[in-house]
Amino acid sequence: MILYITRHGQPALDGMPAGADYELPDGDYPLSCLGREQAEFLGKQLKKENFDGMVISSPYARTMETAAIVSTICGVTVTPEPRFQELLFFPVPLCPGLTLEEMRKYYGSAIAPDAVLKHPWIIQKGPEDPEIVYNRVTPFMDELLAARPAGKLLLVGHGASVSAAVRYLCQKAGFTGDPGYAWNAALGSFEISQESSVKLISPLNCDHIPREKVTSNRRTYDEVMSE
Repeated sequence: MILYITRHGQPALDGMPAGADYELPDGDYPLSCLGREQAEFLGKQLKKENFDGMVISSPYARTMETAAIVSTICGVTVTPEPRFQELLFFPVPLCPGLTLEEMRKYYGSAIAPDAVLKHPWIIQKGPEDPEIVYNRVTPFMDELLAARPAGKLLLVGHGASVSAAVRYLCQKAGFTGDPGYAWNAALGSFEISQESSVKLISPLNCDHIPREKVTSNRRTYDEVMSE
């Protein structure tokens, strides 16, 4: 199996209050115009790599919309997976999240016909930290490796869940170098053998997106790199 991992495209965060943390948006925001463009670059890159497998996505709007754009370009379907959702940084969630019926309404045939999603799926008690997210994502990743599905698979998540999954896979691969930064629509890939061994193919990168269009939510590439 070739396992691809990506973060969602840039969300539309214009409605966030002054002083809010744009890296951890408090609601279920859809993609911005740039975010949709980033998702298209992602889909075209996967199309170049002959991606024809299943897409598993966090159920948030920004991740599902990213996955749906990839789905349209590559002719595949999307399955929502709550364990790959965003870090909950408040004691209780501030939005209910989309139902499966709403996803089918918004994203149509991109949603897998056999998809199942209990609602509410958003974690009901927080706050979480990156280590809690890692411990949440690890059993899900264990299941993926144990199942060893053939072909190719794409995981679409958030900064926290993508970083947790990449950390898990790099540890399995024995890779101690730079795993790459989780830019919006960044793409990394791993090879999973039939014996569930892991090999890093490519760290997270944005080589498929023009430099001036690379972001980490509100922050541009240059702003992040100058910090």
